Amino acid sequence: MRTTKLGAFLASLALTTGTAAVLAAGPATAQTDTPTQVALTLGGSPGWTVLYGSEVGTFSTEVTTDGFTAVPVGSAKLQRKLPGKDWRNVKTDDDISDGVSFGNYGHKATQNVKYRAHYLGGTDNGTATTYADSYSNTIQVLTAWDLHPKAACPSRCKFYGKLSPKAKHHKVLIQVKHHGWKRYKVVHTNKRSHWTAFVKPSRGGGTYYRAVVAGTKHLIGNYALGHFTIIGKSAYAVSPR
Repeated sequence: MRTTKLGAFLASLALTTGTAAVLAAGPATAQTDTPTQVALTLGGSPGWTVLYGSEVGTFSTEVTTDGFTAVPVGSAKLQRKLPGKDWRNVKTDDDISDGVSFGNYGHKATQNVKYRAHYLGGTDNGTATTYADSYSNTIQVLTAWDLHPKAACPSRCKFYGKLSPKAKHHKVLIQVKHHGWKRYKVVHTNKRSHWTAFVKPSRGGGTYYRAVVAGTKHLIGNYALGHFTIIGKSAYAVSPR
């Protein structure tokens, strides 16, 4: 059958118009995941500076869409970052539908450390809502040496204690206060982490001493005070701390 010029033109026009309609429609728009927010606190605080071994409470975590509306599905991981190290997963809650819980993990201070929570996202099959993954704020715990200071003057006055965490042969600087803090002596802990310094008391207002332990990348520095005086013929340790 012969095709006339007019028929060929009309067929071409119909094909072009149909193609244009398909191109105009384009691909279907992809559904965007619902944004989420993660809030993390430790013992109700956004950060801590405490002595080694101190209680800092437990983690409290919320995953929401707007700061108020809880996300009903998915899982979350608690992550930890030690000095000089990368983030590492340390605890997981596989089902946050009843709230996020990491138990008692991290409730005691053992070293300088940072924490954050990672919500891994999820889909609510009932509503077909997909929630995006997200990270929480970062919580920092700074942990200081605990010197456990004591003072006594049975025959000679001594300023002493024990380092926590345990550290044998660790340097402890003893300073005396005379118009500012001056170096008095350096002592070292023994194999049981005990430190001892014999000091001299004075009459009147007495003399202040302090034991200083420098910080490391795992622990921040700390010091302890001791106050020694002579009353009558006897020497006393007034206020160690």
